[in-house]
Amino acid sequence: MEHICGINSVKEALNAGRRRVHAVYYIEGSKNPAVMAVVDAAEKKGIKIKEVSRQKIHDLTNVETNQGIAAEVEPFKYISIEELLVAVKKAGKPPFIVILDQINDPHNLGAIIRTAHLLGADGVVIPKDNSASVTPTVSKAASGALEYLPIVKVTNLTYTINLLKDNNVWVVGAEGESSKNLYEYDFTTGTAIVLGGEGRGLRRLIKDSCDELLHIPMAGRIDSFNVSVAGAIFMSEVMRQRLCKNRADSSKKT
Repeated sequence: MEHICGINSVKEALNAGRRRVHAVYYIEGSKNPAVMAVVDAAEKKGIKIKEVSRQKIHDLTNVETNQGIAAEVEPFKYISIEELLVAVKKAGKPPFIVILDQINDPHNLGAIIRTAHLLGADGVVIPKDNSASVTPTVSKAASGALEYLPIVKVTNLTYTINLLKDNNVWVVGAEGESSKNLYEYDFTTGTAIVLGGEGRGLRRLIKDSCDELLHIPMAGRIDSFNVSVAGAIFMSEVMRQRLCKNRADSSKKT
């Protein structure tokens, strides 16, 4: 079993039904309306409810900012890259995949997962080694998005990138030293965005595997964005372009 925490994380685990929720824990005597709404929803589903101390919730999750609520759930299930490609093909739209090259901070991983879900990504790919994986901290930072967005864990990121390219997905790396910026690129076809690790950026082999390297134009004097912010900027541009294209296509039909 695993434990997750936070109001939105527990609420969306209940709503999504992606994995079984065995029990919900909340701080004894809690008067927080949002916490109690989640507890009531769990009770209606016949899930075991446990009123416990604040320390107990911390011990279960090892997350300080747990909002006074946690849940015991089935272990998170990763999917394979092949399964993700099949699902995207069934959806009948150009793939949009986010690849993370050794993101180690669980808060960054959770934030990227949350943004990826909100901005229409089909899934997030992470390497098996030298990378944050799904934990209670990641789940809390993802604010419920983890229960909806497929996550792929792979042994060889370069192999995965080449597999995507073989399936007509253009792979674009976020690279501050690139001469081309993301606003000059067409994201309306099948796209995978690769984000590099904190402080290190993309590894050389990963850079060499990308079809294109793009930077974010900046007006300030400091030299970089946090990786989760950079990811949000890239993903937002993908969504903007695709919405514009859909609107233009709809106008042509009418």
